Amino acid sequence: MFKFLLKALAQLLDPALRRIIYLSVLGSVIVFAVLALGLFYLFSEIPAESVPYLASILDYLGISFKWVSGLLFASGIGFVTILLFPGIVIIVVGFFLEDATKAVEAKHFPNLPKGRAQPAQEIFKSTLRFACLVSLVNTIALPFYIVLFFIPPLNLILFYVINGYLTGREYFELVSNLRLDPNETARLRKRHRGRIQLAGVLLVFIMTIPIVNLIAPVIATAFMVHLFHSIDS
Repeated sequence: MFKFLLKALAQLLDPALRRIIYLSVLGSVIVFAVLALGLFYLFSEIPAESVPYLASILDYLGISFKWVSGLLFASGIGFVTILLFPGIVIIVVGFFLEDATKAVEAKHFPNLPKGRAQPAQEIFKSTLRFACLVSLVNTIALPFYIVLFFIPPLNLILFYVINGYLTGREYFELVSNLRLDPNETARLRKRHRGRIQLAGVLLVFIMTIPIVNLIAPVIATAFMVHLFHSIDS
């Protein structure tokens, strides 16, 4: 598993992947800038009086509501980055997925026949479905994250199990569908669900590392190409 990751990291400097990295980073930054502005506007427009007793409590404690709203804003950005990043950024990188896959295959699997032509509509529907699914599942699981916040090992386990499954499954399907039809992909994924789940956990860990998470989707794609061909061979 780690040898696939090392191969993916070693290829990041290739010109074919560098262009995709620049575009995916730019797209990711734009997406999160828009989200940050939206959250900033939301929290700046909330009056203290709208929350029962909050204004009185803050006055008693000598705390400015602007300080509280700033804290909420920072928390909101943290929530979006950690929980929703895998889902949001896949929409951006989804448009360059085929190019990234071809670049990895050209270097490491040059003798492969031409892959399946995947319609742009199919790619868009798949990436959008994944983004919505990740966001929905993590939103539903949020109360459990909060409850388990005071039990550190369990909250991390829950986060990595849920997102590892979703991320491993989605990246595997996106890569596999460029070679196999969706039915064959589903059968192959079910036969190797353990390895794909483990791969997903590893990828989610990378996606939670600041700065590195901006290029994590490209790393994940290259990594999954190696995993797919090791399974499919």
